[in-house]
Order: sequence, then C-alpha cells, then structure tokens
Amino acid sequence: MVGIEDLERFNPWWKSGKVREEWLKEYKRKVYFEIEKYIDKRQIILIWGLRRVGKTTLLFQLIQKLLDSNVNPKFIFYFSFDEISFDLKEVLEAYQKLILNKTFDEIKERVYIFLDEVHKVKDWENKIKVYYDLYPNIKFFIAGSASISLRRKSKESLAGRVIDFLVKPLSFEEFLEMKGKDVKKIKENPDLWKRELIPLFYQYLKYGSFPELVNESDEEFAKKYILNNVIERIIYKDIPSEFGIKDVELLKNIVYVLAKNPGMIVSYKEFAKNFGRDQRTISNYFEYLEFGLIIKLLYNYRGSSVASFRKLKKAYFTTPNIIFALNDNLDRVLPFMLENAILMETDSKFFYKNNFEVDFVLFENLKIIPIEVKKNEKDFEQLKKFIEKFGEKVKKGILITFEQDGKIDEIEVIPAWKFALLKDI
Repeated sequence: MVGIEDLERFNPWWKSGKVREEWLKEYKRKVYFEIEKYIDKRQIILIWGLRRVGKTTLLFQLIQKLLDSNVNPKFIFYFSFDEISFDLKEVLEAYQKLILNKTFDEIKERVYIFLDEVHKVKDWENKIKVYYDLYPNIKFFIAGSASISLRRKSKESLAGRVIDFLVKPLSFEEFLEMKGKDVKKIKENPDLWKRELIPLFYQYLKYGSFPELVNESDEEFAKKYILNNVIERIIYKDIPSEFGIKDVELLKNIVYVLAKNPGMIVSYKEFAKNFGRDQRTISNYFEYLEFGLIIKLLYNYRGSSVASFRKLKKAYFTTPNIIFALNDNLDRVLPFMLENAILMETDSKFFYKNNFEVDFVLFENLKIIPIEVKKNEKDFEQLKKFIEKFGEKVKKGILITFEQDGKIDEIEVIPAWKFALLKDI
C-alpha cells in the first residue's frame, strides 16, 4: 500500500514550493529547450537515454519551470519506479486520495505527472493510455533507460499520444559549456583556444560525457563511477530484469571483449565458437546491449540501405567513456576512443569495408561523406580509394586526426577536438 510518506519524499515542493537545490543543475542541456516547447501540449512527453546522462535532472528542471510559472505545487506529481515496485494505478490513486483530496475528473486545472523509470511497471503503456484518454487535463512526462521497451511499447499502445526525446551523453560542446566556457566566442576562432581545448578534449574522451563527472579530477573515481553506476547496473540489473536472462556472465564477457577491441567487426559465429554458445544466443545478447544503450552497431555500406543492413556489422560504444572505464592501458585504446567520440558526434549508421575500409559513411543531400579517424594526416589512402570508387556521389572526404589541420586534394584534414566542436561536415 502506498503511504503519504512514499509520495512526499519525491515531491518536496508540496511544502516548500520549489525543487530541492541539489536535484537541480544550473546548466540546462540543449534537449531541455526542445522539450520545453511541448510542456503545455496535450501529448505525453517520453524522455529516454543511457543511465546517468541527466534524464531525472531534466524532469526536475521542467518541474521547476512549472513552479516558476505559478502552477499549484500540488498539481505537480513526480514518482520514480527505479527501486520501488508499486503499481502505477495504486500510486496515482494514492496521489488523488492523499494529496489532491479529489479525483482527476473533479479537477478542472491541468495536472502534471512525472513518472521516472516507468518501464519497470508491468503493462505501464496501457495503464497510462487509460488515464490519458479518460482525463484530458493530465499532462504526462515519462522517462527511462530502456530504449526498446519504452519506444516500442509507446508506439504500439500510445500511437499519436507521445512525443519522444533521446537524451544522449554530453556532446563536447555541452561539456565545455558545463565547464563554464564561452563556446560561442570559442567557435569564432577555435585555433586561438587550441592549447586550452586539447587537454579538455582528452578529459572529455575519458569521462566527460556524463554530467556528474564534468568537474571531476580523480580519474580512478571517474572510472569506478562509470563502471558501478552505468555498466554494471545495466549488465546485472536492467537487462536481466527486462529480458529475464540468467547468463549475466556471458553479457559481461561480450562487453569486455568489445572494450578491448572497440570498433571491431562482429562475427556472431566467432563469438559463439569462443564462448561455447549458439549464434542465436549471441545475436540476442548483442540486441540486449543495444537495448541497454551500451553499444551501437554500424552496418557496412553497400550502395543501398537495404543491402547494407544484411552485411557486416561493427560494434562501438555509445560513449568512449565506457572504453576508458574498462581498460587500464589507455595508450592502446586512445585511438579507438577518438574514433568512438567521432561516431557520437556524427551519429553515423554505416562504415565501408570491401577490399579497403573507411570508418564512417555519412549522407548529406544525396551526397556521400566518408570519414576516416587516424593518428596523423599521412593515413589517407583509404579515403582516396573510396573517393575514386564512388566518384561524383562523394561530396568530400574528411580525415580526422589527433591534432593536424589542413587539406589534401579533396580531403579535409581536421583535428578531432575542432571537429567535435564545430561538427563541420
């Protein structure tokens, strides 16, 4: 049974009129302003993303926005199902009975309901659908870390009722802004800031894509934070609870193999052979890791998207910070972390491998932009081969290096820190 103490501890503004200071952050991420535009629309707002990227903070910032707009504090309700196994219906009935002292259909004002980690509630999508359809005065905000569960079920059961927003790990630009840097001024002449930006970029590569670690200086603490609060929580808790899997060690072993070889070509057959499992099990476990937003799979570009999705796959992580957390030899994996960071910034879906290999293939106005990430500007042969093969379809080639800058024929050479800042493709 839900007691008033279960509700009050999540909703201090019922007494104080404001969100607790420690729950808010002064910096608002770019996605916050996109969500804010829909704060008064009828549709349910769905917020999803990797653990520890700031979804809950976003909810509290939206709540403070409502409070600042003079919304009655008792008409704003927040509840997290992360560690509590109450049912949605009993939570909302307790809110009506103990706090509102009225039912939803007796209230004429809009009621704002924020539900965190809602995917942990059985049949949550159909239960929310009932409330949404019965009570037009309710505005739902729902959030969670389970991308497939949230998005698939919301699209199936809540079609036309949901607007969804992905909260990604911090971009390099957001990282700098959280550091208090004037990014707009820096962009006017980035080379002027090069000496200051390069060490910040390396910090970002290691652990700067998680908001709580932006101002952290202890690398060992940062590594433990990512390992304990992100990787292990997803492997040992989120994925097993969602899919009912029992071979958690297999899940962990796959992650550790990928961490030692980021950007590797994935062969389910080889993984099955090495781990003594069947290929279907391995394929499922890769799907689970994508579901948990730990990894991202890229597909080999073959001239059409349909053909590409049937071919080779490469596995990256959703942030290079995961590679940092799972490796002691940073020098060996740093080039892979750099590659992974560029994937984050471009959100590419394809690479190219057929006699030669190009890291990423992007598309812009029916033109192709191949990208290679290398240590120095001498490693551009793969790009030249790609440009020769695809000819007029190619808009330009981009070679991203550690620090070099310039141009070689039709290939632009850009240092990684500058590319991440400007995203100039």
